Amino acid sequence: MTLAFIILLCVTLYSGIYANSISKAEIVHFWIAVPAGNVTEPITVRGVGPPINMAPLIIDLDSRGFPKRLLNPDVEAISTHWLYNVGKKPVKIGLDLVNTTFPVEWEVKANWPYDSVTHTFTKPLPPGQRIPNLSIDWVFRIPAYYMDEKVIYEGGLLVFDADSGQPLTFIPIMIVRGGTIAPQGGAGSCH
Repeated sequence: MTLAFIILLCVTLYSGIYANSISKAEIVHFWIAVPAGNVTEPITVRGVGPPINMAPLIIDLDSRGFPKRLLNPDVEAISTHWLYNVGKKPVKIGLDLVNTTFPVEWEVKANWPYDSVTHTFTKPLPPGQRIPNLSIDWVFRIPAYYMDEKVIYEGGLLVFDADSGQPLTFIPIMIVRGGTIAPQGGAGSCH
């Protein structure tokens, strides 16, 4: 009975340590402002609404914690809860991940009408407003044959005007191994 208790205690403690390690290291969170143009370096976008810090996202798989590398090395995720219209007119927001060559799952929740087929918020977002209760996770399922590459993914998130098709914001995203390209994460990222 004592042995079972000790084993259960160890499993519980390890699960807590694992969850804490994964939650800090697995998902990179970032902010989105429209219009912001091509985000090639850390910037602060000012307009109607609050100032928004943005930067390219660079995720180094080699910097992940041991439990993540051992138990979940081929899954990487990015997330946002903040999409603001800092422009001067209402805009319908469309989203596109550019240059994906392997499966990426989109998990989108919001208190704003959303079309999951076109990845479009169908109601115009007024100036100075954000999409309420937003949660978007992009889960990259990296095939085994990419795991030894120096650059695993080089693309980005294109945010565009869904009515006109005009680009509003482009955030470059890279998933790499070795960290020699740039530091991990972007402005506004949290771990």
